[in-house]
Amino acid sequence: MTERQEQLLKLLVESYIQTADPVSSSSLAMRSDVGVSSATIRHDLAELEEEGYLVSPHTSAGRVPTDKGYRYYIETFLEQKRQLEREYKQLVEQSRVRNMEVRLRQLCVQLAALTGNAVVFTLGPRHAYTTGISKLFELPEFASADQMRRFSQLMDVMDATMAQLMRKRFNDVCILIGNENPFGEQLSSLFISFDDPSGVHGVVSIIGPTRMNYGYNRALLREVRRLLTH
Repeated sequence: MTERQEQLLKLLVESYIQTADPVSSSSLAMRSDVGVSSATIRHDLAELEEEGYLVSPHTSAGRVPTDKGYRYYIETFLEQKRQLEREYKQLVEQSRVRNMEVRLRQLCVQLAALTGNAVVFTLGPRHAYTTGISKLFELPEFASADQMRRFSQLMDVMDATMAQLMRKRFNDVCILIGNENPFGEQLSSLFISFDDPSGVHGVVSIIGPTRMNYGYNRALLREVRRLLTH
């Protein structure tokens, strides 16, 4: 991948995350920070598509990232550290409760509100708790009844899925994209595992569309982990 193609992939992923609309070469050419013609961009995007980083939906002249494209974006461009003072303050306010289960529940409700995605957590042997599902259904990816039905079926096996994740330990936020994701190939998920001060193990996951804001979500999930372990 050339440096220009790398930059075009970054711009395309970020545009698609914001709009959920396939991105055309002409729209990228209109940006002042690109500096090449639409024909040149079209050639580069075609090469990126051939290499599996992009795909062209049948109903659009634009392109969208594939799982491979998102993975490259995350590993190459995602900010290593992101300061979100307002959001962190809101999470801290929800962490003042002494009871760990209540604190975890309040943090996850706030996390769902901030991200606009679903949040699932489990603590010890308890059943999985889910919040933010209604926010998820407001996104364009869930516009069809069939998509909502498939996600609802995944919710039916949520306890089993979270029980599998409880057996794993993540030193940092783990990001699973598309077909890597146990909650469905049209979605991505971010996980943290933690041990509370009494030694009880837990897992928290953000679940959303593959075009979720990975940098923002990862920064918030890291703050949740910090608040749960200190």
